[in-house]
Amino acid sequence: MKKRLLSLLLSAALLCGALPTAFAGYENFTPKTTYTDGRFSDVSSSDWFYENVRASYEYDLINGYNDGKFHPDDDLTIAQAVKLAACLNSLYSSGTADFSAASPWYQPYVDYARRNGILTRTFADYNAPASRREFAAVLAGALPRGALQPINSIADGAIPDVPASAEDADAIYQLYRAGVLTGSNGGRFKPDDTIRRSEAAAILTRMAVPSLRQKVEISTGEQPENVLSADEILEKCGPAVFKLTSYDARGNLLGMGSGVVLSANGDAVTCGHLVNGVARLVAEMADGSKREVSIYALDADSDIAHIRVVGVGLPYLETADSPSTGDIVYALGYPGGGAEKVTAGKVLDDSNGDYLVPMIETTASVVSGNSGGALIDGQGRAVAVTVSSRTGGSSSFSVPLSVLDRLQGSTAVTPAEYSRTHKPDSSRCYDNLYPVPDFGAVSGASLLATSRDRGTTCFYYALSELPDLDRQLLRYYAALGENTFYQFNESSFTSSAGYLLSVKLYETTWEGIDVLGVFVSGMQTS
Repeated sequence: MKKRLLSLLLSAALLCGALPTAFAGYENFTPKTTYTDGRFSDVSSSDWFYENVRASYEYDLINGYNDGKFHPDDDLTIAQAVKLAACLNSLYSSGTADFSAASPWYQPYVDYARRNGILTRTFADYNAPASRREFAAVLAGALPRGALQPINSIADGAIPDVPASAEDADAIYQLYRAGVLTGSNGGRFKPDDTIRRSEAAAILTRMAVPSLRQKVEISTGEQPENVLSADEILEKCGPAVFKLTSYDARGNLLGMGSGVVLSANGDAVTCGHLVNGVARLVAEMADGSKREVSIYALDADSDIAHIRVVGVGLPYLETADSPSTGDIVYALGYPGGGAEKVTAGKVLDDSNGDYLVPMIETTASVVSGNSGGALIDGQGRAVAVTVSSRTGGSSSFSVPLSVLDRLQGSTAVTPAEYSRTHKPDSSRCYDNLYPVPDFGAVSGASLLATSRDRGTTCFYYALSELPDLDRQLLRYYAALGENTFYQFNESSFTSSAGYLLSVKLYETTWEGIDVLGVFVSGMQTS
């Protein structure tokens, strides 16, 4: 999606003053105009970022748009982040920020940032949205270290979702200690989220105006005495967590994941995408024995499945209520389809609302193969099923076991029988492309146009008509999962049931209109 570029006004008056040497450049940041309430129709005095937007406007740091709005929720690109850092540095050091026009427009800022040690890396796509981590790393280099004097005592590793060894941790911790970054929900930073204009205004104004910097404390959260260690968790809980392998009707391997036994008679749970549409499931227990697996029910919205491992007297985990933010938890599963492994972490958010059902967000590592495994509390009880993690693994997400209450199914049947009796609903699919769900039917969006090119049918939906795109995409991803399509690789969604179609989604343009494109390739069926 094409974003309007953030503008940084470049005028600044050079004033004399008696500031300490470390802050010698701050006299170059002075108010240039007055902000009046209502200046931006989408900024209210009750918004957390109100004072920062006000200061950014008065100090000529970030402009609004010609429509009288600030657009606080728009993402910034990497190029815009570099521009802000270059201008901030130039103003601080010289009182001016004059950059020549060039193509691409951001090249003079990139060149300046490299010459002055602000930018020490090369980005593949400067027009891509910047993550919070990337933005912090670029902005931290905009001022000398002496101009970012610590006002907070933040121990290495204290930021819940930024381990001391994490990429760009030095820059993030520096800005926390200087009061430029404050975090949320116990100090968590959300390093891999995109950076919004409202957040950029807060960071930028705190960089330029030391009086706006914030005091913050982050508890180190020492481990309670009654919490089991990782080795104790593996010994106690390992026998009840199994490796789960799925096969198609021809016996070909489809995928591998994990599962958790919850009763001695084999009641178990795993991720929905591991079992939907498959012909056979095999559980390999921790002792090496292999058992057939049947299915009770699954829920695509939460990506969870109630299954049964054939057998009696099986080792199983006791369950407990969902943990609270700050609690120590463990993820137990078979990452990469290899040996069973346990990873420790803390709960960042006990009810993350970014998905279709509330998720438990933690710092426990979850990678491919771990999906469907157990999230375990400090006493060795299962509290959730691990589902996914953010890019970079900075945080992972698990579905609370309470979601099982919404699943209907009293009799477990073989995976082949379940697939036969739970065919996708053709009324919600594109014509002649069964069982690919129709994005419009799922999300309520109107189809703008369609085209076909060498075996690929393209459906276009105007982004301007998708007011809640993230939520609409989540609903469509759930519909794909319900129809046996899952993103087994990064490039496309493919079917675990053998339908010869693949689905890709892109933000692109159609005849000059910014659109979401749904591209369906493969053999059409009626």
